[in-house]
Parts: sequence; structure tokens; C-alpha cells
Amino acid sequence: MEDINLTRRQALGLFGAGLALTAVPLSGCMGSAGGVGGKSSRRAGIILSGPANDGGWGQSHYESLKTACAERSGWKIVDPRENASPTEAADEAQSYVDQGVDLIIAAGTQFPDSLRKVVADAAKKRPEVKFLFTNVSADDLAGYDSVENLETVLPDNVQLGQLAGVVAGLMTSTSKIGFVAGMELSSSKEKYEAYLAAAKKVNASVEGFADYSAGYTEPSQGRSVAATLIARDGVDVIWGDASAAENGVRSALEEAGADSHFNIAQPLDVSGLNQPTVIASTVVDWMIGQAMDRIESGEYGRGHVIEANLQNGGVSLSELSDKVPDDIRQKVEGYASQIKDGKF
Repeated sequence: MEDINLTRRQALGLFGAGLALTAVPLSGCMGSAGGVGGKSSRRAGIILSGPANDGGWGQSHYESLKTACAERSGWKIVDPRENASPTEAADEAQSYVDQGVDLIIAAGTQFPDSLRKVVADAAKKRPEVKFLFTNVSADDLAGYDSVENLETVLPDNVQLGQLAGVVAGLMTSTSKIGFVAGMELSSSKEKYEAYLAAAKKVNASVEGFADYSAGYTEPSQGRSVAATLIARDGVDVIWGDASAAENGVRSALEEAGADSHFNIAQPLDVSGLNQPTVIASTVVDWMIGQAMDRIESGEYGRGHVIEANLQNGGVSLSELSDKVPDDIRQKVEGYASQIKDGKF
């Protein structure tokens, strides 16, 4: 399982506003920070390692929270805490606890270690306050004294990889596909293995090339890595797992030719957002709505792992770009159904 000390998001402290693909308005379901919500009025707060409008990791979480709130009457969003380091996250979480926020979401594997004491103290003094960690498995919580007030969300990385793989395998003209990650983490390696295996299944001639050195904050590093894969290895489709660095990956693909070099994005759907190389996005809904439902029903806690997958809508493939031919589109749809049914 993924080592929570080797986080893919830890370096995301300072994004430039210009890296955001779309602006996320901090409105709609926003609630006042004052007052404690009762059964008919609950509040959720979120702690992010980067901005809420980063066009990737942070934004995908914030969009999931906004959707969950909009679909459930009585839930409001407390001001999100952005650009938080693990140490700062503990202070932000304690602030939420002191306000009596009902659900505190910590978005990423870097946060469980630093929030251990806050979670334990809240379990004793404010048991009505619940915590939700994302991209965290039950094994990652082995050091916790209590998980009575805590649940996690874990996406199906194999399904994500398979979805990206069938698109890449069918869309490559060179039979050489790439994967660019920010760091060599077990979750990224699991994605790549599933990605390459799926691509090979739909196109036996495919070769795969992975690079885990792009980091998560610098588009220039992503561009450099992608340019090497394109020039040296002949890669013409790249699936990214590197947050802001993926903006550079797309730049390199566009420079190589946006009609022949393609990107598959994740975990946010950025298709059509002035991204000429993006032909599809593998999307994660962080299942925050399900967590809210479990709180309302009284089921929440005890370290329960909420799985995000194709079966429950936590994982999905976006609409395909117009650059994807109709015959390939039909094949992708068929393979996606097989993946969902466990028959791929």
C-alpha cells in the first residue's frame, strides 16, 4: 500500500493562479464559519495541499464537495483551507474542530500522520465531529489509537488505469504510450501497470514508457519529461499523474502536434477547457456525498473505507474528444462496460 510519508501532493504549497484551468467560485453552498450545525444544518470543511482551483487534485476534491453539498439540503461549506502543509493542516483541522464543523476532509496521503492527535482528541472531546481522509487505505491508519470518528476514500486505481489504457492503446499511432507521474509511489505504479496491461490487451504492439520524476508543481518539469518521451521514445499518448506538472506535459504534446499527440487527464475532467491535446479524462468523485449520508444515518466511523469505483460512480471516463474517431469511440465504450462489469 502507499507510504503516507511519500505523498504525491506534499509539494503543492504554492501554485501560481495562472496554472488553474478554471476558477472555482467559493460560493453557492458556502456557509458561515460561526455557529454549530444541528441535525438540519451541518457543515463541512476541507483541507487542501494546494489551491482549490488548481485544475487537478485540489479542484477535483473541491468540486466533489460542492456537488455533494448542492445535492443535500442542510449541508454548507466552511471556508476551505488551501495550500496547507502537513503541520499547518493540524492547526487548520483543530480550528474546524473548535468550530464544531461536522465533517473535516483532509485531501491526500500526507495528512493522516499530522492529524493523528487532532483526530484522537476530537474522538474523546467532540465525538460529533467526523474526519474523512482521501486516497488513504485502512493500512495507512495502522498507527491510529482510535478510528471511531474517521473514514477514508480510496479510488480503484486499477479501473482508472484500465480506462486510460484502452483509450491510449486505441489512439496511439506509434504504438508507444507514456505515463508521467510526480513521484514513484505505489499508487502511481499500480495505475501504470493497469494502464499498460489494458493498452496491450487492445493493441498487442503497444510499448509503454513511464517516468516518475515530474514532481507536482512545475509545468516546466512536466514539459521536459514529456518532451523526452516524445523525442527519444516516440510516445504519442501520455496519461498524467503529476497535478500541475501535467500542464507542461500538455504543452510538450501540443508542440509535437495536437492532432497527433494526445493527453489523458486525471482526476478532474478538463476536456474542452482550451486543452487541444486532451482526448479524455479519467475522473474521480471523492465520494463526499456518501460520507455525508453515512453521517446522517449514524453509520459513520470505525475506519470504514469508502471505495470509489465505476460501479458506484466514484470513477468514470469523461466524454471523449471529437478527435476520437467513431469506431474507436464505440470500442472504448464497449471496453469501459467490460471493465465496470469485471469482465475485461
